[in-house]
Amino acid sequence: MKIVFCGPPHSGKSVFIANLIDKLPTNAYTIIRACPDGEGTWSNNKNQKETSIVRKKGKFTKSFIDDACQTIDNQTNNIVLVDVGGVMSKENEQVFQHCDSFVVLSSDEKKKQEWLKFGQGLGLECVGCLDSSLEGQEEIYSRTPYFQGKIVGLERGKILEDSPVIKAIVSDIVQKSRYGEKTEIADSEFKGTMIDDTELGFELGYGKEIFTEDGTPIKKVRWPESSLPQIYQSMQEKVNPGQLVRVNGIRANFVLCTICKAAKKQGARDVSAYDIRTKSYIPIKNLPKKKGLKQVEGLSYNIIENKENVFMDIDITKEKYLLEDYEQCILPQIKEGKNLYLSGRMPLWLLASISSSYDSSKVFTFQPGKGFTCISSIDEKELGTIIDGVDGIDINKYFEDKKDKSKIKLPAVVEKQGILSKIKGWFVNFRENREKAKYLDDTIRTNVVSQTKATSLDKNTFQIELQKEVIEKSKSLKQTSVPHIPNQEMFKSDLGG
Repeated sequence: MKIVFCGPPHSGKSVFIANLIDKLPTNAYTIIRACPDGEGTWSNNKNQKETSIVRKKGKFTKSFIDDACQTIDNQTNNIVLVDVGGVMSKENEQVFQHCDSFVVLSSDEKKKQEWLKFGQGLGLECVGCLDSSLEGQEEIYSRTPYFQGKIVGLERGKILEDSPVIKAIVSDIVQKSRYGEKTEIADSEFKGTMIDDTELGFELGYGKEIFTEDGTPIKKVRWPESSLPQIYQSMQEKVNPGQLVRVNGIRANFVLCTICKAAKKQGARDVSAYDIRTKSYIPIKNLPKKKGLKQVEGLSYNIIENKENVFMDIDITKEKYLLEDYEQCILPQIKEGKNLYLSGRMPLWLLASISSSYDSSKVFTFQPGKGFTCISSIDEKELGTIIDGVDGIDINKYFEDKKDKSKIKLPAVVEKQGILSKIKGWFVNFRENREKAKYLDDTIRTNVVSQTKATSLDKNTFQIELQKEVIEKSKSLKQTSVPHIPNQEMFKSDLGG
């Protein structure tokens, strides 16, 4: 089931999707961003000031849309959620034609009807048509011939835990997608260790089975940063030296980076991560390094450092980063004794390779709106710790300047062949170092947002707590009343779009 989420700008589509995936089965959905707005699920994190600074808008191009459509076609998950732009354009029409259903969100009744007509005119089935408002009371108008209602409070940074509309839409999507009929297909040819997001999450105590409105059981995994010490311990138990390792289904950058780093630490011969766009497992490499490197094909590196820390911001400099580019990837050489803070919007497998390639004292990955998560440290007690910045470096000012392109001068490529090129290179380095100096501030001291607590997992206790939650969820679903809909009948067969 491939569902487009559409509607005019500022209707809350991305926030709505973030709320849906909070309750959709972890092992059954994929998100495709078919609009170059620079937003991921991270855009709904609580620190909206930070996410707004990092957010970077892109442009629609033919190659971008072609790639998005090919990615949609490649998906095999039961539920594929497709986020599109807010204009009824030829580009969006192309995206719609690669999907089978759609949901409309709008605060404007006229535009809501226009989008409904747009989707139905392209032959897609409407799953839901919703009024979106920041204020008021949620309502379910009807569930035939498709879900109709009012969703309230789709504000960035918030999850609507008790929204009856979200719960009802989730139930409809799960039923419509035939998630309950999902069968796992094992890769019989693979002889190594397979690390699956859902399986590992349940094994370590971060998975729970809950029920949809109609009683369908779904598997849900939520990875907290505090899970990282347990992930390292699990990799020690699962991975042997010289072994092949495949990682599937991981969406949190700090989890994938930790799994790959830990597996390599155990001496795994080859670690690869599944990529939904190419529909293949991509090797997580130890990438070569070069001193003074600022840019390679497809990537640019902007580095700010002081005595103890290195902040490395990585940009993809082309519309699509290709596997051919990855084959030629080289990283900047840094002093390994320093702490490394990695930032940048890129495929997760690329971030996993970059973080695995450095043996710094500590390695952190950035989550806009949450902070930097420690995924590797010589002090195991610090694994999973979240901090809000980098000691001695004003990264907020850096991101603000970067967003305003007139203020920031990104790295340039200088071919150092002759004396004139060398002189030009020295001048460029001097100018860049002077520009970066304004971000160095010894008075800046970061705060710990979340500290990992050393606790052992009691699986029996977890199972008891899980059973309590399942019973409570079941009771609450039975007690939940559906708003009265005058002069309409509702049948189970009518659920869904």
